Amino acid sequence: MKKCPPPSSKDDDLTLEFPDETEFTSESPQIDPQVMLRRVAETMSLRKRRPGEDARRAAEKIPVEFVL
Repeated sequence: MKKCPPPSSKDDDLTLEFPDETEFTSESPQIDPQVMLRRVAETMSLRKRRPGEDARRAAEKIPVEFVL
């Protein structure tokens, strides 16, 4: 196994260099809201039919709800 050098105590070693991504543009795909709502409705009906789904959802449920 290769030994790593001991950590340096110099402050210069703590400088991180990140790549320059100034030209990067993040674009999310555009989807019609009605299409998205239809997809959610379809997947919810599929999820409800899975065996044990009710028990799984009940196990993840938060027992107390706080209203602030």
